[in-house]
Amino acid sequence: MKTNPIVTLVMVAAFAGTSLQAAPASSTTAPASSNTAKWEAAVAAHEQRVALLHDELQALDTRIEGRVDVILGALRAIGDSKDSRTKVARMKEQTIDGLKKNIGYYQTKRAHLQEELRKPTFALTAEQKRKGVDAIDARIEKRIAQILAVQKSLPTHKDYERHKATGTDWYGNTSYVDNEDYEQNRRLTGHTDIQRKEIVEDLRRSIARIEHQSRDLKSRNAPAPEIARNDQLLAERRKQLATALAPTETPTRSIGKREAHDLDKALQTAISELGKDFNTLFARYSAYVRELSDLNRARAALAAKPKVS
Repeated sequence: MKTNPIVTLVMVAAFAGTSLQAAPASSTTAPASSNTAKWEAAVAAHEQRVALLHDELQALDTRIEGRVDVILGALRAIGDSKDSRTKVARMKEQTIDGLKKNIGYYQTKRAHLQEELRKPTFALTAEQKRKGVDAIDARIEKRIAQILAVQKSLPTHKDYERHKATGTDWYGNTSYVDNEDYEQNRRLTGHTDIQRKEIVEDLRRSIARIEHQSRDLKSRNAPAPEIARNDQLLAERRKQLATALAPTETPTRSIGKREAHDLDKALQTAISELGKDFNTLFARYSAYVRELSDLNRARAALAAKPKVS
């Protein structure tokens, strides 16, 4: 969601119900103390608005994260049976894709804040921008961990015989049929292999990008904390890559076709509702950034006004 251009100081005054335009010089000009009182009222109004938006953001974020945790916890605990075939595996693939898209949204917001650090558009302090980047980074890391957790709940290869014996005839000849366990495992591990490959490729691209950033930071003699933070992120990505490649599997409960169908319907409903919540979250985030910028401007203007003795 794109953010709006700079909100002017006139908007600050409009929120407080007053005007910032200079009054014409005349005998009826309001005293400086009255103008100062209006500015103080504008600042107080913005402070209330910023606090309200901040609380709304936190409440909505907490609700979203709680619902995501519940959905993923339930999904990681189940697996396919021969009855459901690959229904659960496909649900997990869809969920991983959704988490990747969510990371993309957060990365877009992070890029906006990084640009703000280089070329300010909003009147945000460096600390406010860095706190925003840190909060977004925390969400991105959480989504990556969730993707890996879902991936690890996909089935791995089992050493089943391709055929199984059904008996022998009078002459000692053994008859065989296709082993359903072998076929089911082959179907499921096909999904597992695709997801592992895509996740590993994503992580390797991320590692390459962070390594490039590290070289750039060191060549520019960037501040030590910035270099250390980048190195820490690189170490975390390498650890995540090792996790993705490890042949481990989270134990799951196999479910039937009917239960898988019901869960899929519930998942689709939850995804739709979460999509709306995320749109609301990012809209409120943009409103919060604009309001915080206006508050900073109003405070700066109030501080610059001459004091009345």
